Amino acid sequence: MNQNQEENSSDDVIQFEDNEIIDFNNLESNHSPKNCQPQKQELKMANELTNCSQLMLIQQQPPPKQQQMQQIQKSQQTTIQNKKNDCPELQKFKDNNYTILQNLQIDFSLEQFLISPAPKGGMIQCRFYRASPKFTLFLEQYNNIILNADKKSFQIKSSYKIFAKGKKEQYLGKIKGDFKGLKYLIYDNGKTAKKSKDITQLRKELGVVYYQSYEKKLRSIQAFIPQITSTGQMYEFKSQPPYTSIVNNLDNVIELVNRKPQWIPSYKAYGLNFYGRIFTSSVKNFILTERGSEIPVLLFGKNDDREFVLDFSYPLTPVQAFCIALSSTDHKIGCK
Repeated sequence: MNQNQEENSSDDVIQFEDNEIIDFNNLESNHSPKNCQPQKQELKMANELTNCSQLMLIQQQPPPKQQQMQQIQKSQQTTIQNKKNDCPELQKFKDNNYTILQNLQIDFSLEQFLISPAPKGGMIQCRFYRASPKFTLFLEQYNNIILNADKKSFQIKSSYKIFAKGKKEQYLGKIKGDFKGLKYLIYDNGKTAKKSKDITQLRKELGVVYYQSYEKKLRSIQAFIPQITSTGQMYEFKSQPPYTSIVNNLDNVIELVNRKPQWIPSYKAYGLNFYGRIFTSSVKNFILTERGSEIPVLLFGKNDDREFVLDFSYPLTPVQAFCIALSSTDHKIGCK
């Protein structure tokens, strides 16, 4: 991949445009959408001011008349915010479908947790960090890195290797894309047919993800993952007989589709309810649900050029969720 492709692949979207997706929960009433700033930047500025010299703190203290004017202005902004919250245009986004998984317990090895379906009961909250060709998944509740990915460079088709992060990195699988970035296959750490003739050692297919453009470069996302059996195991798909491939297979699979964003006329942007988790508009922001359901299974969105939010829940495994996020950030010729 050349330098221009690397620059395009980052898709560094800062301003609100009509083909980007924003989180309506983080719209600020006292600023135009293009001037909204991430909350974490405000917190950073507040921390910096706290650590400033005494002279700086003294300069921050406004005269009495200025304090009074600021209080009046703050009161007016609060009134505007209350009216904004009651705006029918934003009311349609509100729902109670997002639940955080409380008291996540990893009772077995980290590797087993990473390749097993997430516990039922809510979303596991993570941070996804991009420093291409390196990618990292950070588990918020445990305040620790759990997954790493390395992207193979100088290849026509994208390929990422997935590793567990612990005392010793362990290979868990990979995700491979096609030339246009429209189709991605997720594999476990088994062997290819070229490396082994033993069918039991062949790698399993953990999912397939499809992308397609529609309406002003918005993305339609469709993913298929193996169905969970009554014993809690994933149905096995392989590319060699007697097994069948998960590609173009509608049996023993779970279909995930992205929730369609809605147009917000006053902001001239597409919006989705990201439940206050996303602070930057981007075409990469999306939510996956099981077809026919409104309950989020995966939430992915951009906070800045290098940090994203990745929340997921049952029936996805951490590896599957991480791979879907990698496919979204990958450079796409056929789907901008």
